Order: sequence, then structure tokens, then C-alpha cells
Amino acid sequence: MKSKKHVSKSETLAALALFVLCGLELIFNEVPFDWPPPGWVRSINGTLLAGMVLLPPVGLWFGWIKSFPRWSYPYPFFVLFFSWMMANTATPGFIFDRELWGWRAWIPLAVVVLISLLMTRSLRPLQAFFTNIRADWTLLTFGLFGGVPLLIAVSFDEVDRLYSLYFMVILTILMLGTVFLYLQRQNHKERIAVLGIGIFLIITLTMAVPTIYWFNHGGTNILPAVIAGILVYLFMFSPALINLIHRPRRRSS
Repeated sequence: MKSKKHVSKSETLAALALFVLCGLELIFNEVPFDWPPPGWVRSINGTLLAGMVLLPPVGLWFGWIKSFPRWSYPYPFFVLFFSWMMANTATPGFIFDRELWGWRAWIPLAVVVLISLLMTRSLRPLQAFFTNIRADWTLLTFGLFGGVPLLIAVSFDEVDRLYSLYFMVILTILMLGTVFLYLQRQNHKERIAVLGIGIFLIITLTMAVPTIYWFNHGGTNILPAVIAGILVYLFMFSPALINLIHRPRRRSS
């Protein structure tokens, strides 16, 4: 089965933009404190964090008014996961300083929903969001892929920065490669293969690397990390059930 519409270069860049931003944030957030110049690094971190607050809602808005083309699916999921995470987070030196964001973390999403509804004056884009998924379940898995950068950030929390830094570069390359290849493949089976291999490699590194670090620094139980990795992988590919549920039954002869 082939995709009905080729993804243009601009659409590919629009999808990659989210993961470039997240990848840079992951990388610069792991720069060791004793590396010069610390002031420059802090400035970059502040800019990237501001970008993560502003860019994804803009991507969600643009995808919404375009009735959610394939490239846009990671944006709504990233905004949802990021808003939920930031509601329980403080950002010293940034907005609200040491105060938890709380309900204010949901403001960008609320603004996007309001503006999008006012501009389209219709729920058809939302209907298209679900209709597209029903026609191609990989869109939902690709959408859930938008939460992968946040999963990486949480998994590497408190791990030595220099140890994490190199893996953040590797994981960023894997994310960008997965997104690019997924969007360029027009064959359905090829898109499944790209997501399957890309997500497997990313989740394996995300779960294994921190586990090995903590195992070498006081010891940790490896089994929970293995189980967590399997559950995350199965969760991301659970949309395949849509294909099974809606697959037309063959008539018995």
C-alpha cells in the first residue's frame, strides 16, 4: 500500500524542526558544568527551552489548520506530554523561576485550540486527525514518537553529564533519521519497518545506557529497565490493533 500524497521538502523540514530543537536541548543540557564557556551554554539552554515552549504549539496550530498532514502528528503529542511534564516542573532562571508551572503549562495548548477553532470554524480538522489514523495506523505511532525526546530526558536524569552527552548526540541522530525516513517512504510496509527499527534502537539505548551507568555506580536491578523498555515499545506499536480491528473480514466461500 502506498501513501496517497508525497511529503514535500518543506513538510519534511517542518517535522524535523521539532526533533532538531529537542535534540539540541538534550545535547546542551548535558554539557558538563566545568566546560567553558558556562555563560554561553546557559544562554543557549534558555533559548532552546523557550523554543520548546513556543515552537511545538505553532507546529500544532499549523498542522491543525492544514487538517493534520502526516508530518504534523508528533506535534500534538509532544505538546500534550510536554505540558503535563512542565505542570510539575520548576525552571529556575526562566519563566516562573523556582515556582512550579502548574496549570499555566497548559496555556499554550489552550491558546492553540482556541485560535485554531476560531480560524477554521469547524471540527473537520479534528475529524481528519482520527480519520487519517484509521486509514494508516502508523500515523498514531509516529505521533507517539513525539514523546520520545521527553522519555530520553527523564531516563537520563541525574546521570553524569559527560557520560550522557555522547549518547544524546547518537539518540538525536537516530530520531532525525527515523523521522526523515518515515516521511520519505511511500510504501506502508517500509514505514512500519522504519518505525520498528528506529524506535527499537532508541528505546534500547534509552533504557540500557542509564541502567548500565547506575549498575556501575552502586548497583541497580536490570530487570525493571528491560520490562519498562518492552512495555514502552509495545505501547508505541499498540496502534497496530487499529489495523486488525478494521481489517475487512474475508467472506467464507
